[in-house]
Amino acid sequence: MRCPRLICLLLAVTLTLPLTGRSETVRRYPPLPLEGAAPYAPQASCFLPEEQGYEDDSLSVRVETFRRFDTTIMAVRVTLTDPSQFRTALAARPPSKKTQAVSSMAKRNNAVLAINGDYFSYHAGGVVVRNGKQWRNRPDGKRDILVVDTAGNLTALPLCAREDFEAFPGEVMHAFCFGPALVTEGRALDSLEQVYMDIAPKKPTQRIAIGQTGPLTYLILATEGPENEGSVGLTILEMAQLCQEMGCLNAYNLDGGSSSTVALNGKKINALSTGKIRPVGDCIYFATLIGEGPEEAR
Repeated sequence: MRCPRLICLLLAVTLTLPLTGRSETVRRYPPLPLEGAAPYAPQASCFLPEEQGYEDDSLSVRVETFRRFDTTIMAVRVTLTDPSQFRTALAARPPSKKTQAVSSMAKRNNAVLAINGDYFSYHAGGVVVRNGKQWRNRPDGKRDILVVDTAGNLTALPLCAREDFEAFPGEVMHAFCFGPALVTEGRALDSLEQVYMDIAPKKPTQRIAIGQTGPLTYLILATEGPENEGSVGLTILEMAQLCQEMGCLNAYNLDGGSSSTVALNGKKINALSTGKIRPVGDCIYFATLIGEGPEEAR
């Protein structure tokens, strides 16, 4: 039986509906399963020349570098079409303290882009949730917790105690326990009074942060530090100011120093002058929705 014209038109519109977080009209792809590695490998032809990023119909990654605070800084803007593309990976299942290079975790999980996480295995407190699975539930009221919910939105829970985490109204996909929160609902951190001091907040150093600039759009800022020729590094308050200036509505400090890693196409691309690659316990990564079919991770 012939398809009526109205039904045909509706089907055509459905196949080209714009996706949350993407400005252009693109094909809709099913979400990725949360468990395990991302099923689809990046498409080699979609990586931009000179490590400038990646672009396919489901994922946009754009990389740039600039100077601020007498320091070279890398900014990576990521736009997703589905929250399942915001993913995490572990070097080993807790309570193991095994570490691995971010680039290795990226390759193993079919990441387009990967950054280091909060290195939660290095300390004992806080809440740890990865890809919907809770690995730790010991909020101690000392650290800001970052929650990524199932819509892909970032929310900071300041000095999070158990009741604060239990009161979170959304469904938690990831939770990180490093901090502090650098920008909260558009307001930059402007005091160190309640900042956990083991991150050397007053010291200019190499730092990395992740922020949200809109629906399913994120900004990663990775600075160089004093070990890199020509760079001074940033204090925590300078990092907070920079995140706010660059449009973050919410932003969170991750494990910095030599842990700070941005890996594109399975290769570290930031702060290369020292030659240091510190293995860490976990990473955040972004994956494509596009593939010919499920396949084993590399």
